[in-house]
Amino acid sequence: MSDIANRPTFLTVLCFLTFMSSVSGLWTQSERLWNPGIMADKTRETFEAVRENLDDQNTTADTKTMDKMFESVIGQTTAKTITTGAIIMLIFESFSLYAAYLMWNLQKKGFYLYMAGIGVAFLAPLFLIGGWLGVITSIAGIFLSVFMLILYAFNLKHME
Repeated sequence: MSDIANRPTFLTVLCFLTFMSSVSGLWTQSERLWNPGIMADKTRETFEAVRENLDDQNTTADTKTMDKMFESVIGQTTAKTITTGAIIMLIFESFSLYAAYLMWNLQKKGFYLYMAGIGVAFLAPLFLIGGWLGVITSIAGIFLSVFMLILYAFNLKHME
């Protein structure tokens, strides 16, 4: 118990941020899992709007490449891929939540579990969704988590 009382403030803040983020992520991904058709429609609409904005701004050769990428992503955005992505992210958020709990209690294995969760969030969409949508899902899933992992690494010396 005295070790936990000596938890660095920085680690406490990181764990708290991860708790908040994971609970929010679990809620968001649950909504995606409950309504995959609606979420697929909203996601396609978002990508269509982004594509239209880019088309208005550019008239270069890169526009054709970007248009093909958007067509691929929009075509892949189905209720099935939304469900798959939601399940992957639910697993990741669960790993993150438990890992933060372990690190809160100064257990180093929490850091490694957090790293494993990032691995799942990065690799699973590439293999289970594939294509451009898999790449986008992978990058979006781990973007801030890699930064947090680096910050947690600075606190490894305080964990057992």
